[in-house]
Amino acid sequence: MNSSKQNRAFSLLELIIVISLLGIVFGIIGTTFINSVKSVRNVEDEIQNQINNISLYNQLAKQLFAKYEKKKLNIIIQRDRISFYTYYPVFFEGAVRAEYVFEKLGEEKIKVVYQEAPYVDGKLGIEGVKKQTIGIYKNVSVDILQGNNWLENYKGKRFPKVLRLSLNDSIYYITVRRR
Repeated sequence: MNSSKQNRAFSLLELIIVISLLGIVFGIIGTTFINSVKSVRNVEDEIQNQINNISLYNQLAKQLFAKYEKKKLNIIIQRDRISFYTYYPVFFEGAVRAEYVFEKLGEEKIKVVYQEAPYVDGKLGIEGVKKQTIGIYKNVSVDILQGNNWLENYKGKRFPKVLRLSLNDSIYYITVRRR
């Protein structure tokens, strides 16, 4: 036999080292991929939250801009609801009684339900005829600016000039146009 000719093969140690290195590389790649997927999901959730916030803000702003001031009591704002008459209906035609109810779902969630009834029912501040869930939020509050103070309760014929809507971690201001 030729002594210059050697058997060329991998030893068990070399094979274990290569497999270990491949495991480490694939582990890093897998962790990076999973973190990327989680980040994309978090961004999608945040975008959906902002869409829900802006949708509620837009609907409320449009309804308050299309206000109705024919009765002695046209708007009620309380910690758990906003109730008012408007010419901007969602379900019915003409002037309606619109109401946004903030229902607590445990400690950290609030469900916003929109309710609407035809104006002819003549009742402001009680449950509506048609209902629709707007969304679920971490926190919801509505305040009005009166003088230099923010009030969370208001009843009146005239709509407030400035309304502050807090949704999750965002604050929106609705300025009602005067005619």
